[in-house]
Formats: sequence, C-alpha cells, structure tokens
Amino acid sequence: MRYYELIYIVNSNTERKKNELAMKEISKKLEEAGSKIINHIIWGKKKLAYPIKGNTYGTYLLAHYQGGNNDKLHEFDSWIKLSDLCIRHMIVRLNEKPDVVENLEEDKPENDSDDKKNEKRSDEENKDKENKEAE
Repeated sequence: MRYYELIYIVNSNTERKKNELAMKEISKKLEEAGSKIINHIIWGKKKLAYPIKGNTYGTYLLAHYQGGNNDKLHEFDSWIKLSDLCIRHMIVRLNEKPDVVENLEEDKPENDSDDKKNEKRSDEENKDKENKEAE
C-alpha cells in the first residue's frame, strides 16, 4: 500500500470555517480518488519564507492518506493546483504508514505555557532538594 503526505497552505486571513471547508473539500476529493484519509490536521498560522500571491502569512494544513486510483490522484493534483482553496501545496510519497496524530491546532489555552513553566520550576526544586539531601 502506498502512503502520501499532502501539505498545503491556505490564506491566513480567511475565517476558521473556510479552513474547515477547504479541509472537507480536499478530503472529499481524495475519497473520490479512492484514497483513505489517515490524518488531516491544522498546523497553524506561520510566516512564509517569501510572499506568495501577496500573502506573508499562511495557515498550514497536513493530510496523510493511503492508496487510491493513480489516474484520479493525478487529477486531484491538477485540481488542487487550479483551485483557489490553497496558495501552495506539496504531495510526498511516504515509505511507511504514518502514525495517527492529534490536531496540532493553536487553540491551546493560554495557561498551557504557564503550566509548563511551573512544571519546570517544580522539577528544578526537586533536583535541588535531592542534591541537598545527598550532601
């Protein structure tokens, strides 16, 4: 079985619903080509290395899928080049099956970084206590 990875960039100025619409449309087209979606996740908004179609930022999305009709996959590639859903895309063939990944979307709570800082502090404090006890 062949596995593929599709990375595509949509305009970062679009609403979240339009991103989800693009994901649904691409998933639908891949399923029409006989492929099975493994992962379809939002990486988040990132700065582009160079402006593309007047955009300096873009929302990155990642899709892993398996198999499909080769002719229909070529049609899918042509379709995505011509569609206005994304500003750039890249399809890569993978050597092995990708792991199922949770969504990496940037909707994590703001307190998440504070929790990590607190965990680091407590780890450092525990190490300091252990060092003192060892002396």
